[in-house]
Amino acid sequence: MFMENPNEASSNPVVVAVEQAREILLAALGGVSFGLLGDEESLTLVLAVESVGRVVDGARVLSTSDVLRRSEYFDAAAAKAAAQAAVDQSAAAAQNAAREKAGSGKAGAESVIPEGAAADAASPSVARAAASLAAPTLARRLGCRSGVELVCALARLSRNEVRQRAVLGEKAGQRMLLGRPLAPTYPVLGEALQGGELGLEQARVIVQVLDGLRSSVLVSDLDRVERSLVASGSGAITPETEDLPGAGIAFAPELLRQQGIQWKARLAPDGSAPGEAPTERRSWLTFGTLSNGGYSLNGWFTTLDRATLGNVCAGQLSDAYLFAAAANPVPGADGAATRASDRISPHLLSPCPQQPDDTRSRSEKQAGILRAVFEAAARHPGTPTMGGAAPTVLVHINITDLLDGRGAGWIDGIDGPLTPHQVDELICAGGYQPILFGHTGKILHLGASNRFFSASQRRALAARDGGCVIPGCTVPPHLTQVHHVVPWRQGGLTDIDNAVLICNAAHSSIDTSGWDIDMRDGRPWIRGPLIFDPTHTWRPAGQNRAATAVEKPTWEK
Repeated sequence: MFMENPNEASSNPVVVAVEQAREILLAALGGVSFGLLGDEESLTLVLAVESVGRVVDGARVLSTSDVLRRSEYFDAAAAKAAAQAAVDQSAAAAQNAAREKAGSGKAGAESVIPEGAAADAASPSVARAAASLAAPTLARRLGCRSGVELVCALARLSRNEVRQRAVLGEKAGQRMLLGRPLAPTYPVLGEALQGGELGLEQARVIVQVLDGLRSSVLVSDLDRVERSLVASGSGAITPETEDLPGAGIAFAPELLRQQGIQWKARLAPDGSAPGEAPTERRSWLTFGTLSNGGYSLNGWFTTLDRATLGNVCAGQLSDAYLFAAAANPVPGADGAATRASDRISPHLLSPCPQQPDDTRSRSEKQAGILRAVFEAAARHPGTPTMGGAAPTVLVHINITDLLDGRGAGWIDGIDGPLTPHQVDELICAGGYQPILFGHTGKILHLGASNRFFSASQRRALAARDGGCVIPGCTVPPHLTQVHHVVPWRQGGLTDIDNAVLICNAAHSSIDTSGWDIDMRDGRPWIRGPLIFDPTHTWRPAGQNRAATAVEKPTWEK
């Protein structure tokens, strides 16, 4: 029976030693003022506490795993009596059956019990199996439905934490088969974990790497990888690590993960088992369903595809590239006060640095870049058409709702709605076509397409503007949108003298960001918000780098 009072002092020497260690730690750390420690003292204390923590964490995992095992399979101590009873019962049944069989023979014949019949019936494995069905598990005896529930209640843990310990303990802890101990799945890892040489994060990474290789490499190679990763995680120098960079330095989980990737590339680059035909995974991409007003993007990419997509984003998010572009003064300005790098912190310089309120995360900016790339691809003449036309997003909205700034726009085949502001932005960049319906839904009039900037107009704007016209922005022409300086709803013409190139981020916030654009003699002028330009002065926008001729040498003038 379990202890009636869990807080009662135990006579187990291990438990007594752990309790004594706890009291020593409390006495040592209870009165520490961490904020008053010196730098060296603080670092030394972190090392000491983490060293103790690794020992405790290893014991946590292995002890939790042991309780879970006792709760999922029969408990030897609880089932001992049932096992012995099953053995005796099986032996007696075998003897009775043998006697009955012998008695059915000739009269007077000597009754003989077949040799080994009772032994077979009393087999320990049979007895244990029978006892396991009859004896309650540890969790059941304590009124819990499972071992996870028992550990959660006993140790004040969440189910998620218990399950994580269970997964790790299953691979690093001692296993049992019919009451007999077996070596752990990964014995070197288990020894290091119990000895406090590895942290839990390190151990989980190692298990993840080994599990990923288990079906694809030879046992000897898997053992070699296990020894190497454990040595790298603990900082030990072994034959597997002595020639590796950083040998003798304990690797953090991320470095262990990278080392695991290198092992996989060396031993099982295609993920196939020894002797199997190599398999090549293909990239895939799917859209999720409408949720919280948007759609999730799910996918998996090969290394090459990941590098290709990553480089597109990195080129737009590169601080060095953006700082190089922003280091030049705003055209027409003088003094350091107008330098973009002096006005905005580095994390705002991407992908459109001109917005002082651009607090988007890197992932949000990457989504904007991806949209711009697809918009550019849709405009490319080599892109496959849809029904004879270039890939185009068609939005439907009631004209009254659009003019009043209410209601919603709808895209064919897409469940989610668009706000009138988003529709207005699309019309500004891509144009519109009015359709007049009758009260029965019949089309009464189909108007001409309006506000579409042609490919030749875009080329002319690219030659004039050289990209996004907002000072400091480095988005190239093919990733920009065409913006009507005088809005279409105010009668603005679809003409290059009323158009500028701006990036997607600037276009979506042009009405709220504080940037003003004016056209003077066919050239755009820009006035920045006060937070960016305290002088609030109109300045000519930057032009294409080829717009200004090189000065002639003095001797040619």
